[in-house]
Amino acid sequence: MQIKVPLKELNSRLERFRKEMDQRCPGWEMTVVFSKINLYYFTGTMQEGVLFIPKSDEAVLWVRRSYERAVDESLFPAIKPMESYRDAAATMKNLPDTVYIEKEIVPMAMLQRFQKYFPFSVIESADLQIGAVRAIKSKYELGLMEQSGKIHQRVTEELVPAMLREGMSESEFFCDLY
Repeated sequence: MQIKVPLKELNSRLERFRKEMDQRCPGWEMTVVFSKINLYYFTGTMQEGVLFIPKSDEAVLWVRRSYERAVDESLFPAIKPMESYRDAAATMKNLPDTVYIEKEIVPMAMLQRFQKYFPFSVIESADLQIGAVRAIKSKYELGLMEQSGKIHQRVTEELVPAMLREGMSESEFFCDLY
């Protein structure tokens, strides 16, 4: 059973990110997110794609693979299919000169393909801003962490001791645990 990230949580994350950007980079106009982990954080799906977060307009997730799965996994309201960045670029008007991206994560080849269709003049880093937002946990995230802790406690205190036996190799133990 898959549990979707609630829309209220996704909206809160985007709102907190925009506030963080306003504080650290007051002149920002657009951030683009590529990494699967950050895509999941902001949209509830980690399908291959790109998320455009404008300062004062609706964020849009363009999905290359697999659009249907992204829609099924996520409550994010603006998910659109794309074959290539060309599809997303065709809908964008009045791009700002500067874009903020995950500079620490995005491979150069991906950035070059992206810039072919989105010729931003200046590329700045949004790594610290994204990290700052993700570092402060919401009630929803804390609840998931508590649930995970309870599962971990049960495994380590109840299940593992019953599985261990003298002379057992680590590989045997890991196979049994798996």
